[in-house]
Amino acid sequence: MTGSREELRQLIAERAYIRKGHFRTPSGVITDHFDFFKISLKHQGIKLSGELVYEEIKNLNICALGGPGHPISSVLCRAAFLKEIGVFYIRDSMRKEGNIQEPKWIESRIKAGDRVALVGDVVSTGSQLIRALEEVIQFGAYIVKIIIIIDSLDGNGVENIKQFAQLNQMDNCPVTAIYTRDDILGAKQ
Repeated sequence: MTGSREELRQLIAERAYIRKGHFRTPSGVITDHFDFFKISLKHQGIKLSGELVYEEIKNLNICALGGPGHPISSVLCRAAFLKEIGVFYIRDSMRKEGNIQEPKWIESRIKAGDRVALVGDVVSTGSQLIRALEEVIQFGAYIVKIIIIIDSLDGNGVENIKQFAQLNQMDNCPVTAIYTRDDILGAKQ
């Protein structure tokens, strides 16, 4: 997987890193950022990202892989296909169509007690992934691993996620970042 890891790193550095833009995050507007849509909507990005996420989950006893929102869905599908498990995602807003007696935040066929893993694309403060964790915990599924594709090193996100996991008695749930900003761009930026 070293070749795939390096190939994806180069793809992210060339296509997904935006300098001097204006990007709204849950914690405010930032200028330099990673736009993972530029990776997760392209065949090669889906293939490489999915394979790297699969490497993180291949030995886990899980029935589904999920994450917050749409940017990561294609990567989740690729990794889940390779492992032959289900996919779920946490909506940005509560579903209001369909059964009005049962509106929901999670789109999935998982059920309480299922073992799952969560994936985030780019983490700054960690707020989106923490919200996803809250929804999965409230739903009753058991999270066995949290995978972050890019830790932007802005906003202390990985530490915030680890702290949230610890506060919610998820001490045996590892949090893994495949890349950091420095891995992708080098330490001098």
